[in-house]
Amino acid sequence: MHIVNKFFLLLILGITMSCQIGKIEKESNLISVSILPEKYFVERIAGDDFKVNVLIPPGASPATYEPTPMQMRDVAKSTAYLKIGYIPFEKVWLNNLVEGAGDIKIFDLSEGIELIQGKEKHGDHFHEGGIDPHIWSSLKSAKILSANLLQALISMAPDKKNLYEKNYQKFMSEIDSLNQSAESAFFKKKGMSFMIFHPALSYFARDYGLRQITVELEGKDPSPTHMKNLVEEAKERGIRKVFVQKEFNVENARVIVAEIKGEVVSIDPLSENWLSEMKRIIDILKD
Repeated sequence: MHIVNKFFLLLILGITMSCQIGKIEKESNLISVSILPEKYFVERIAGDDFKVNVLIPPGASPATYEPTPMQMRDVAKSTAYLKIGYIPFEKVWLNNLVEGAGDIKIFDLSEGIELIQGKEKHGDHFHEGGIDPHIWSSLKSAKILSANLLQALISMAPDKKNLYEKNYQKFMSEIDSLNQSAESAFFKKKGMSFMIFHPALSYFARDYGLRQITVELEGKDPSPTHMKNLVEEAKERGIRKVFVQKEFNVENARVIVAEIKGEVVSIDPLSENWLSEMKRIIDILKD
């Protein structure tokens, strides 16, 4: 995040909105979200009752994306913002996004989820404290997230309560079915390691007793020493695949798979077609 860029965007938004005071009207069926899977969750429960403004577009990283002035204006027009919880985008931008949005409701979809604490760097030392934000990359966490979402949607459209609850139950049945399949597939694979560039599957790994090994180191490309250690660990544990999300550079992963005679596998936990992508990830890991 470049402070100058952030200041410039906020300045543009401030000028635009100050010149149009009274012209930006709320849209009763417009809600804003951070990532595409949230749009999928909304549509599974509420159908097309709401227009969903997704801030982070396909292929962009929640750690580095900067919203456009038009996106900021769409947040101002929204009646609610559904935050995923702890992604860097929200930590940097959310307060600014909703500051000039007037009467807007904020719902935190991470409530009730047992969050994974990571290591946070302060100067030359680390301490426990950083929260892993990737709660949507877990079927079990997604159920809690969806329950929070259901209540948020009902609060916005109470007359649709019965319909939303019916849609929610159908969605939960599909998640439960896939989760049972995953538990069966990974029952004898507990402790199995997999390698991934960015640690997007921490909650997924916790669900099924798997071990996630990350190529990225403290949010940065790995050092030569770390790369050497990764290659050695991959060989030791029989790892032949390195997962890479499309938001990240694949070159380091290619270096590793060349050494282990493996393959780079592209995954997309931020896919709008969330359930299908989760099934695909499970199928790849269980083989």
